[in-house]
Amino acid sequence: MDWMRPSRTNELPEDDNWEYEIKYDGYRACLAWDGKEARLHSKGGHNLIQLFPEIAQTMESCFPHNVSVQLDGELTILENEGRSDFYQLQRRHRLRSERTILKEANLRPASFLAFDCFTLHEENMTHYPWIKRKQELRELLETIGLPLHPHPHHKKRVQFIPSYSSQEDIAEKNRVCRGEGIVAKKKNSHYEKGKTSSWLKMKTPFHTPSFITKYDPSNHYFHLGVMSGNTTLPIGKCAHGLSPEESEALIHTIKRNGSWDAKEKVYTIDPSLVVEVTYTTRKEKELREPRFSRFLFDVPAVQCTKETLLLSDLRFPEEVEITHPDKPLWPNHQLQKIDFLRYVRHVAPYVLPFLKDRLLTVIRYPHGIFEEGFYQKDCPDYAPDFVETYFDDDNHFILCNTSKTLLWLANQLAIEWHTPFQRYHSTFVDEIVFDLDPPDTSYFSLAIKGALLVKELCDSFHIVSFVKFSGNKGLQIHIPLPDETYTWDDTNKITEAFGAFLTEKHPALFTQERLKKNRGKKLYIDIPQHRKGKTIIAPYSLRGKELPLVACPLEWEEVDSHLDRELFTTEYVLQRLLVRGCPFSEMTHVKDNQPIDELLQVLNNV
Repeated sequence: MDWMRPSRTNELPEDDNWEYEIKYDGYRACLAWDGKEARLHSKGGHNLIQLFPEIAQTMESCFPHNVSVQLDGELTILENEGRSDFYQLQRRHRLRSERTILKEANLRPASFLAFDCFTLHEENMTHYPWIKRKQELRELLETIGLPLHPHPHHKKRVQFIPSYSSQEDIAEKNRVCRGEGIVAKKKNSHYEKGKTSSWLKMKTPFHTPSFITKYDPSNHYFHLGVMSGNTTLPIGKCAHGLSPEESEALIHTIKRNGSWDAKEKVYTIDPSLVVEVTYTTRKEKELREPRFSRFLFDVPAVQCTKETLLLSDLRFPEEVEITHPDKPLWPNHQLQKIDFLRYVRHVAPYVLPFLKDRLLTVIRYPHGIFEEGFYQKDCPDYAPDFVETYFDDDNHFILCNTSKTLLWLANQLAIEWHTPFQRYHSTFVDEIVFDLDPPDTSYFSLAIKGALLVKELCDSFHIVSFVKFSGNKGLQIHIPLPDETYTWDDTNKITEAFGAFLTEKHPALFTQERLKKNRGKKLYIDIPQHRKGKTIIAPYSLRGKELPLVACPLEWEEVDSHLDRELFTTEYVLQRLLVRGCPFSEMTHVKDNQPIDELLQVLNNV
């Protein structure tokens, strides 16, 4: 196979002759279908299809017998829709037990991300311009019902990599997802053999300071480390990025100031030579694609720490300054600010769609949760220029539409994020939410019973509902609505009717009593909370309570007597997202088909 390969660049072209794609870190591969059988060939010519049966299953179940095609793309295991996990893919590739392969394929399935087309219906497509090949590929995958963008948890494992015409949009996508980089492709380019200037790749690596600990003359690798307490923590080794003169000077310095270890056959040196290195990802004691970036002559080695390395992994935008990362937030749970920042950075691709274009109210805890937090609606004067605002009701509300704004808020210790039920530029309602609030955490089982009854009522009208743990003591049921369709009068009819029905049919369980002292041990269904100007806790927001728990979207199958609210810590939620994905991701697919008109007609006839 003669692969077309991009040339490296430090700056993307901006004229209208180019489009842009997210770059994924995986195995370049050709996925072929001849009408009967799927083949997955690596750049080395090996057929990998038996190692990745989930790809074969998608091909066999989706591709018709009258279609033949050869797709160019990247075999990946996705971390989110814009970032892949190379080490997970490498581990999968090494498996040989059929049983283990099938188990891993179910747990963390691979995806083939198609970005080009060699042949279609036995016609050679390489002579056509890239833009035509891209359109033909999209139409093919759309016709047979495959995802038109990468989706880590979609059942169909062959997916399309879309292109962007806006460099600003794809840069933000890459930033949100901590992607590997961006590929620019010339629209009128034909498929060329080898490296070409018609495709340009710009990598967006991580940067971290570290110090040199060893030099190995047998392979010319420099070993790198950081401080972990009072000991040196090895993080990897690097041989690339230095000019011959820089490399020679560095080796000379190590030999002159270090010592020869006859056992290891390396030169060792005490922490003193500080460098900045780049990498695309890392695991314990290993950096992927490391390169020397520059010498840091003014940085003492003691400032190269494990904590600094962890911050480097987050790749915060340069415009967002991180302050006091070691500040304790939940002392009883050993949760520091850096842990919160890490959580927000990883959850950003999932939470930003729920914050976009909504007037944000936050609760800040600048001294941790052991001191009283405060609500903040009005954007402070010291906010950086990139923070968008919208003036409404005497407040300059923040619009959290970008990763920069979200991460700036995180550094301000805005622990809780509360959003209204409509976007700032619309008078229509985007969703209905039923907030189920038990007397206290010991009555969480009431919320479970109540949520299932709300779902039963929704199901009776063929309305698709979604559920999330509130992050505190209750559950919340979300009903997504089609855009620009239903008014507050419409949704008020529904919430009031549902509230009245549930409290009348299940008076021992539900109450609408506003005064908490008069509710007894019943489950409060908070109908007045779903009104114009009111807010609800955003999905994936932490709560400023004694336990650091997350307002986590759930699958309905999880909502039973075994549901444990204390499970939903930041670490648990991040692991859930890797393995299960976001249950709310289907909202955009179902909202336009909700039979709300039929429900309103029933209510109007009552």
